[in-house]
Amino acid sequence: MKDKHQLEDTPMPSSMSRRKFISYLGAVGMSAAAGTTLSAGAVLGSPLREPSVTGNVYGLEANPAAAGTAGASTCYVIDPAEWGISTDGTHAAQTTDGLNAAIAYAKSAGYAEAFIPKGLYLIRAVGTSSRNPEKGGGITVPSRFRLTLDAEAELKVQPNNAIGYSCIYLREVQDVTISGGIITGDLDQHDFSAHPGSTQEWGFGIYVHGGKNVTIENVKISKCTGDCIYVGSVGMIGVGDKYAPPEMVYIRRCFLDGARRNNISITAGEGVFVEYNEITNAGTVKGTRPQSGIDIEGYGEGSIDYEVPKEITVRNNVFRGNYLTSVLNFNGYGVIIEGNHSDNTLSYGNGMDTAIIGNVLVRSDSSNIAIAGQKVSNGKDGNNVTIAGNVIKGFSSGIDARGKDVVVTGNTLSHLGNVGIGVWEAENVLVSDNAVQRAAAAAYNVDSSKDVLLMNNKAYKAGSYGMQVNKSTGVVLRGNTVTQSSAGIRITNMAAEGGDCEVTAEGNMIDLSGFEGQQSYAINIGSKCEATIQSNTIRGVKNVAIYGENRLGHKVKIINNDIPDATGATASIQLVGEHRFEVVGNRITFNRTSGGGYGILLQRAKNSLVAQNTIYSNSNYSLSAAISTEAATESQVIHNLAIKGSIRLNASDTDIGNTIVP
Repeated sequence: MKDKHQLEDTPMPSSMSRRKFISYLGAVGMSAAAGTTLSAGAVLGSPLREPSVTGNVYGLEANPAAAGTAGASTCYVIDPAEWGISTDGTHAAQTTDGLNAAIAYAKSAGYAEAFIPKGLYLIRAVGTSSRNPEKGGGITVPSRFRLTLDAEAELKVQPNNAIGYSCIYLREVQDVTISGGIITGDLDQHDFSAHPGSTQEWGFGIYVHGGKNVTIENVKISKCTGDCIYVGSVGMIGVGDKYAPPEMVYIRRCFLDGARRNNISITAGEGVFVEYNEITNAGTVKGTRPQSGIDIEGYGEGSIDYEVPKEITVRNNVFRGNYLTSVLNFNGYGVIIEGNHSDNTLSYGNGMDTAIIGNVLVRSDSSNIAIAGQKVSNGKDGNNVTIAGNVIKGFSSGIDARGKDVVVTGNTLSHLGNVGIGVWEAENVLVSDNAVQRAAAAAYNVDSSKDVLLMNNKAYKAGSYGMQVNKSTGVVLRGNTVTQSSAGIRITNMAAEGGDCEVTAEGNMIDLSGFEGQQSYAINIGSKCEATIQSNTIRGVKNVAIYGENRLGHKVKIINNDIPDATGATASIQLVGEHRFEVVGNRITFNRTSGGGYGILLQRAKNSLVAQNTIYSNSNYSLSAAISTEAATESQVIHNLAIKGSIRLNASDTDIGNTIVP
């Protein structure tokens, strides 16, 4: 492991470009300490006189008798001519040093603020370290100071071939505000040929390097070779004698556009607030991953964190056109993503204690995942994620819940090219009170997961099943409603070898009437599954209401279901398999316009229980059979009621207390 000095002089890890998820995923310029007065003549040997205070007070009258000092409430207006600063986009070195000298002078003279007037300022943004040129370059600002730029003041990074740079560099400052103006990187003119083996992703508009109480507001930043704004720590945890993450950083009402890597990267922090910004087009030009509007990603190896981004709030921003994701919370802790408008993915990745709440996500091309997870962070026991109250439209998939300890509730999703809400390789997941409308595939899909509860959700016009479960255990589907869909519930086990599948579906309402197109089963149970289908109501069936298979000793129970409209069904309950079924207490009603149809049909099953079911035809036409176990063996057919339908048994069956009403 490298020591602190070596780490400081090493380019920061290109961790963001390494992550698998997106593939699914020294010297500080001319700043002076407080109380120090810089002479303009010290700037590159300039013969300029030291500027007077008179005429340089912004918004307040100057006191000629107080030359060199000012009250903390005054603002020092920088006069470019007095400091050798070019305003026409030339003379980068002299302009940069002049701005730094003027800011340092204002601080030493007692001003709390400096103002940069309208103009184009070419900035020498590359620092002196060849290995970490983003450190110490550009404009530096002292603690307890505000730098304000005119709306038409533009800091333009001098085109260069360095692997990194910072137009404004803030190292361990406190109580600093950067407000207004324009910062433009050199992306369009950058020479990438000098370092062909490097991703060259460390060119920043503003670099917040440690520090406390830093505010960046109303700034337009674009075209950086790395990030518009980078928030990171000084030092790393357990490496050397110092780890100083930035604390209480506020990024507000900024326009951040077209950075090559991310518009904002947060690799460390304790309290970072990103609010009311417009964040657009990250990674769209010469992009390098992760190409996100915001990337929250601390550096770590395995279960060891060297940087920790925590207590991050991303609220009320607008995200448009960012190449891969809007917000990539790869491994943040305590992250709130709330009230944003987005046209691309919001994620919790490996993050913990994340809330994704009340966002509006809209696309028109049926591509990408709106809200995505990945897995549990190494060494942790769960994600503790809540995804609530979001509005999602026009993506390929709506919500992809992964990891452990996830709640998905109260979301509205529509016009999806694939699945509405998916649970994949997850554990302890609650999906409740969501509405998925017009998903091309399944509205809800659970795959390779365990301990999942889907409760009180609605699926409307699903292109395939309202709810689908595959090779998952401990899954409960309770109180959900599926309407005008191709099919209701599908339970399968497509594991290559054996695998576990155990599902309970109870109290659901499935109404397939009104669906235009070919209709499948209301409930379909595949082989190798343990399934209990209980107290569901099924309407509008044109095919089989409940179809099931079993083998390898798995149990399937069909109990107390109500099928009040089996008019178009060839069979209401059809069960095919090698082992025991339990079919108890179901109520089935036909209203056919011709004879035919089966109430309960068993085939190849052995030693099944068929008891206390009621099957009747509510028209003048008789059924082919109310109950047929002829193609099964050793069935126990007990106390069933058949009206206008026969009971056809195998010679090996037990026949007790059945009633047939012609």
